[in-house]
Amino acid sequence: MRRCIEKELDLFSQNNSKFERSRFGLYQVGGARRGEGSGHDADFIITHPKIGVTGEGSQVLKSVVVGMVQNGRLFGKEEKIGFHMFQSGRITSRKNGTYINASHIERLKTAVHTTAVGFKNLAQDQYDRVFGAFRTSEDKVRRIDIIVVPYIEMPFALLSWTGNVLFNRNLRQYCKDRGLYLTAHCLLTIPPAHGLEPLLVPYETHPEARPVKSEKDIFKILGLKYLPPEYRNC
Repeated sequence: MRRCIEKELDLFSQNNSKFERSRFGLYQVGGARRGEGSGHDADFIITHPKIGVTGEGSQVLKSVVVGMVQNGRLFGKEEKIGFHMFQSGRITSRKNGTYINASHIERLKTAVHTTAVGFKNLAQDQYDRVFGAFRTSEDKVRRIDIIVVPYIEMPFALLSWTGNVLFNRNLRQYCKDRGLYLTAHCLLTIPPAHGLEPLLVPYETHPEARPVKSEKDIFKILGLKYLPPEYRNC
């Protein structure tokens, strides 16, 4: 699976010079990252410094999906196994009901601002992704999820998609008890009153702080000792 995705990223970089191949990150997450093996499915995250919030993720993902379908590795839509979901990073404006371009984080802040809930789980995060079925070289079928993540959101996506579900739930409750809202995109303050704007941690709460570049940075912000993936099997 991994090698098939890598080949498509090779081709994409050859045809898109601004996406330097060596700067692509490809991470297998889920149970495999926690040391549980690949099992019956596999989850992969793709990121790159050039993947921002204006549609580059869809561009990369569509190229990977089309290539894998053409090579017979990924079942196409017409085969009715799995499905392909492309999310474009758009929200409805709070002001006039028209559509505006917005980042995943702005969309999340809107959800928190208007509902005080935001995105409840991974199925509701806003990443460009494909849920599909992969044909192995032994002609077996395995489920595959490919998620494309903006570079600035990568540590939060890696933490959330590594799991497991119970670990994520406990960590998010820990944050909630401290007035914070942890998602697969970012860390936000929970507004003390309905209708107030949430703030992005640490960028809006502590502008002088260093950027969040790793899972370790997230644990440090939360005042927790870093826990490697293999110890997150709750």
